[in-house]
Amino acid sequence: MKPLRAFATLDSDAGPWQVHYREAGAGAPVVLLHPSPLSSAFLAPATAVVARRARALAPDTPGYGDSDPLPPALAAGEGLAPYVTALLAFVEALELDKPLFYGSATGAQLAIEFARAHPGRCAGLVLENVALFEDAEREALLADYFPDLAPRPDGSHLAAAWDLAVRSGLRFPWTAAPAGAAAADPAAAQAAVLVTLRAGPAYDRAYRAAFANERPERLQGLEVPTRIIRWPDGPLAAWSDRLDDVALPANVTMVHAGPGFPARYEALGGTVDALLAETES
Repeated sequence: MKPLRAFATLDSDAGPWQVHYREAGAGAPVVLLHPSPLSSAFLAPATAVVARRARALAPDTPGYGDSDPLPPALAAGEGLAPYVTALLAFVEALELDKPLFYGSATGAQLAIEFARAHPGRCAGLVLENVALFEDAEREALLADYFPDLAPRPDGSHLAAAWDLAVRSGLRFPWTAAPAGAAAADPAAAQAAVLVTLRAGPAYDRAYRAAFANERPERLQGLEVPTRIIRWPDGPLAAWSDRLDDVALPANVTMVHAGPGFPARYEALGGTVDALLAETES
């Protein structure tokens, strides 16, 4: 089932602006939120899984993919708050009644903050690639995690974007992957380069905000049913395993998937089915 593509037109003090999204399936709404600096295209397999059992809607985070950047009044906000406000406007524009939210990496942190700010507008969360970082560790990571990709006369920013895309596909953190490595999948690396450059010099904004948000207290404050899918060969497995040492509320539980993408998507489908049944009962 190939998703349809559309735009939601939202209002702002600076005039109307648009959020691009992909949609497939029918039934209860499930909003899928992608990692940064990618777009909803990255979630095509997850969207297909969800669309077999619900109405899947995958927006491009403002400033990424084909969505407009945050309007000036929202862009002045801190952290993930502007993206939460934009996501609420998207939900209201499409008249979605208490959707379930799926999020991966940056998308997971955005889903967490949406549920904290608007628990009555959220049926529950399904999260992947959730990590916990210590403050000193986070600071060390961010010191050289986001290269400057502003256009340069000699085009060297293009080589930097390629290096970022290739090494990000090898391991986390990408700075620990070997420099000059060949891309395992050149087409995937090319797609990552294009979407990163399309986001512009501020490609790191939502990504940085997500890094800052990966703290246990953000999960501890959740009130909605939440499932965190973990699999042993995930890029963030070592950081996700730290969740086992955190006291979490009873509504936040773990789903352990087997290795490999088929097991991951089987876990996603089963988890969405279970949460939809729970919220509809």
